[in-house]
This record gives sequence, structure tokens and C-alpha cells, in this order.
Amino acid sequence: MRKLTRYHKRIKLTFIAAAMICCFLLILLFNTSSYASGLSYYVVRIGGEEVGACSSQANAEQALADARVRLSEEAESIVYVDSKFSIENEKRAFAKTDNVEDLTDAIYQKLKEYTDLNYIQAIMLSSGGYSLMVDSQSTANRILQTLLNAYDTEDEYDVQLNTEKSGNFTGMTFEISDSLSMEQRINDLMTAEGITRTAASDQLHKLEKIGFVDSLEIRSVYTDSSVVLKGDEAVAEAVENGGAIGVVTAYAANYDEVFDAPVEYIYDDTMYEGQNVVEREPVQGSRNVDAIISYINGEESGREILSQTVFEEPVAQIIRSGTVPAPMFVQPLANCFLSSGFGYRWGELHKGNDYACSFGEPIYASCPGVVEEAEFDGSYGNYVKIRHDEHMETRYAHMSELACTPGQHVERYEVIGYAGSTGNSTGNHCHFEIIVDGVVYDPFIYLN
Repeated sequence: MRKLTRYHKRIKLTFIAAAMICCFLLILLFNTSSYASGLSYYVVRIGGEEVGACSSQANAEQALADARVRLSEEAESIVYVDSKFSIENEKRAFAKTDNVEDLTDAIYQKLKEYTDLNYIQAIMLSSGGYSLMVDSQSTANRILQTLLNAYDTEDEYDVQLNTEKSGNFTGMTFEISDSLSMEQRINDLMTAEGITRTAASDQLHKLEKIGFVDSLEIRSVYTDSSVVLKGDEAVAEAVENGGAIGVVTAYAANYDEVFDAPVEYIYDDTMYEGQNVVEREPVQGSRNVDAIISYINGEESGREILSQTVFEEPVAQIIRSGTVPAPMFVQPLANCFLSSGFGYRWGELHKGNDYACSFGEPIYASCPGVVEEAEFDGSYGNYVKIRHDEHMETRYAHMSELACTPGQHVERYEVIGYAGSTGNSTGNHCHFEIIVDGVVYDPFIYLN
């Protein structure tokens, strides 16, 4: 009995000691952090990994903001963090929460793993396929002003960037306004002549419009620091490639000019497509015009006629144009190259295409028809003429040998002779003509 009592006392003392140790550990733990049991709490994740949690979303957002500020201060600029972060509300039976300071430290350490100090915030100017990265909004403004000055020779205008933020996106628009010197000139003229501001401005301004092309985009971006230009270097690059960012100007103009009336067409179903016959020659008229002439980088891009006074009415050209699809023609040789085309040379009309080739190369009928002529001629040498219908013929010249006879019907690609250099020729080739109602036409109008 005495023995059981002694063991009982030992167990009791051990239990008391263990309880005291647990209480001490709990006190120590609750002095350094807090726990939530069965309540909502807010988990911060970076790159999908949980870095901590706190009891309110406001505290989580504050910790995230403080951590990013600390990163930026260390880098002396806004830094680029290549990770996704989130704050998610969750419920758990028992969970540890952090105070704002500890959560800030944990977020800061994790963000450093994702920080890319080679990426910095910059301003991008882009137009069409051209883009330029500059270090600041003031540099972008200098670039636009410099480009504008090339066409604002009397210092009438200033350009200013306006920032527009939408969520995480920062966009910029430009605004063109009168320069300070122009404002002073307008005020002086108003005082001197006792006229309104509008009247004074109309007298002084010679430009109807000045600005940049619609495709110009300006916005804040993160980019590799190695492509970002600063100050004078950025301005010099923009000026050198100034044509990429178009400057639009428009001037009011009054001038006399001769002008043409629109061509009038008569469509004829007895003629082939590609056949055009001038029925009446044009006569130019004359007029006085008030217009707005637009330029991009000093090159005319458009002209809007506001009013006109016609002194002499023009006479329109009339063209009779064929509408009937022509028969399909093909190149008369397979192994050849075009050595001379249709057109004037040495003051004379070359009436067809010359296809240079090897001696004896087979020459094919370009289109089905009936052979009208197959004989020798002084200038054409051995030649063949094929009639395809009541309007169209083809001629093949300088053959070494004929392979058809008059009256023979031939199909497309049927051999009618062999290439050579007979007649007025300086080398092996086939001279090929297409003739419509007795008039030769450029074969390329009809060749398939």
C-alpha cells in the first residue's frame, strides 16, 4: 500500500510539471503571434505559394503595399515583380495569423525572389511598327515638342502630355495648345486693333491644324532597362526616325488650276475585255479653288476642296470598253524567258513579246483556232498566223521550221513550228503577237 502511494505521488508531480511547461509554451507562443479558431482570415499568396495570413483584408493589403514600397526604395525606382500575388479569404478550424509587421517582412522576402531589377518603368511611344522607350514623361514631352517644332516654324504651339489611369493601366494623350509667345501676340493684336480673341487668332495662325497621326500611342510600360533611352539621346533617336511618328499639318489655300472631268465609259458587248477605244479626247477646264491641304511630315496626304469658281468647264474623255471575256491564251513556249516585251523601242512599236529559247524548241498554238497563214516573210521569217474567232488572231515569227499548214484546225498547246532565228532576228526566239480587229495589243492583257 505504501508502495502504490509513493508511485502515485511521482505520477502527480510529473503531470503538474508537464502542465506548467505547456502553459509556459502557450504564453510564449501567444506573445509572438495569434491564432484564429473557426473564423475567417486572409491568406497572402505570391507565385501560388502561401507566405502568411492576417485577420483582415485591410491589414493584408497594407502589408503588401509596405513590402513593395520597401523594394522600390532599395532599387531607387519602381521595380518589376514577375509574379502573381493574391489575397484570399478562407475559413479554417485553427490557423496562425501574423501581425502587419511580420507579414510585411514575409511578403518582402518572397517578392525579392521574383524581382527583376533589369526591368524598369518607362514611357513607350509607338506608331505603326515603330516604338521608342524613354525614361520619363518629360522626355516623351520633349520628343513630341521637338518633332512638332520642325513644322511650327513661328513657335505658335506647345504640346503637353496628359496622364489617364484605369486600374493598373496608364495611358497618355497629347494636347496641342497655343504657346506662351503666341498667347502674347494674340493679346497684343487684340489690344492694338480692338478686336476679339477669335479674330486676332485667325489673323495670326496660318495653320488650320497641327498634331500627330492617329496611330500614335503613348503609355506607361515595364520594359528592359537596356532599351530605354534618356534625355538628349532619346530626342536624337526620335528626330533621326521622325518619319515614324507622323506630324500632321493642314493649311488653308487658294489657287488657280486646270482640272479634268471624270472619264466616261461606254461598255460595248461586241469588244473583248481589255479592249479600250478612245471615242472622245479630253479637254481640261480651269478654276479657282479654296481648299484645305493636309500634310504628314511635310508630304501632302490629302486635299479637301471647300469651294470653287469654274472659269472653263472641262470636256470628259469618253472611252469605249469591251465587256466580252476574251479566249484564254497561253504562253507559246515552255522552256524560254521573256527577252523583250510589247512597247516602243528605238522609236518604233515592238508589236509583241519575244521569248528567247534554244534552237528547235517547240512552239505551241496559244489558243484553239484555224491556221490562216504558214509561210516565209522577209522580216518575220518563217511565221504562222492563227485566227481564233471573228475578232482575234495570233502571230508566231522567226521559226526555224513550220509544222502546220493553212486551213488546219489546231488545239491549244498543239505544236505549230520550231524556234529559230529566221527573218529580221539576232538570236533564237519566238516573236508572239495578239491581234484584235486588226490592232496589236500587249499580249499580257490576254495571257493566262
